[in-house]
Parts: sequence; C-alpha cells; structure tokens
Amino acid sequence: MKDRILQLFSLVLLVFVCGSAEKLLSLNSGHGALLRAVTDNLVHGSLAVIVWLLGHATNCCSSSSSSTLAQHTVIILQSVACGAVACAIDLDHFWAAKSLDFEDALHAPTRGMLHNSFLLIILVALYHSKPRSSVVLLLVAFSTHQLRDSLRRGLYFFPIGSTPPISYSAYVIMMCGITLTFKRMMPGRVRTVSRTAPYKEV
Repeated sequence: MKDRILQLFSLVLLVFVCGSAEKLLSLNSGHGALLRAVTDNLVHGSLAVIVWLLGHATNCCSSSSSSTLAQHTVIILQSVACGAVACAIDLDHFWAAKSLDFEDALHAPTRGMLHNSFLLIILVALYHSKPRSSVVLLLVAFSTHQLRDSLRRGLYFFPIGSTPPISYSAYVIMMCGITLTFKRMMPGRVRTVSRTAPYKEV
C-alpha cells in the first residue's frame, strides 16, 4: 500500500513538472532563439534528473534496508550525470549542421544521430545482456529526451524516417510509463529482487 502511494505521488509530481516545463518554454517563446534553446535544453536535463531520483526515491522508501549517506550521495551524483547526458544529446545538432554556428545548429537540415530512437532498442538489448547502472542511466537520459522531442517532431528512426508528433496527453502517459519501467530497472530494485542475478555498477 505504501509503495503504491509513493508511486502515485511520484507520477503526480512528474505530470506537474512536465506541464510546468512546457508552460515555461511558452513564456520564453518571445525572448529570442538562444534563451529558448538554453531553456529547452535545461528542461531535458531536469526531466532526466527527476525520473532518476523518483525511481530511486520509491525504491529506497519501500525497501526494508536502510540507505546510508554514501548511497544517497551516489544517487544524487548519478542523477546529475543523467541530466548532463540528456543535455549533451543536443550537441548533435552541431554535427548534423556540420557547423559550430548556433544559428546553423538550430536550422540543421537533418536530425542528429543521438536523436535516433533505434539507439533505445540497442540500449535495451545491452541492458538485458548485461545489466549495468550506466546502461540504465543512458536509457533514462535518451528516452526522456527523445520522448519530449517527439511532442514537436515525432520519434526519429533513421534511416526510415520520423513518426508524426505525439499529443501532449500521450507524452505524459508515456513519460509516466517509462518512469515506472525504470523504477524496476534501478540498481536498488535489482539487488533486492534477486541475489542470483547480481547488478553491476558502472
């Protein structure tokens, strides 16, 4: 019962953050391309951090074992790393534009390879072959980033093409879905469920 309440609270918080982030971007729409791009990138990072922390928070609170200060510190550092990766994904705009100019990157003719959703399939396969916290971190960073981008441009499957943009309601439902999925993939969850399949850290 306690675990379900925590899950519900985490999902409500995530829905609030998703809505607030898009509202913030709409307010910045008239303040120049640079500010909007920076704000958009920070939202990507923030969502990745929140998903990582929410997954660990519900696991820690529902676990019978007490968490140490060192474990909490590791979780926070991992969340920062997850957010940094989610932000760094947008660097492929410069690669796609074949230019270091900011305006060229904003108007790149194609989407960068780090936005290719086939990468998610590769990461999932890699996780199932050898579960590691680093793989989960990459999955959280890439999936939250690409899912949010799909609001405007759809999911990108190179070389096939892109799907139609998804609706906001579908975006929120899918974001909640991946949050619950990653909760079960988090290090703490794997270690408590089975001792016969040890979870390897980075």
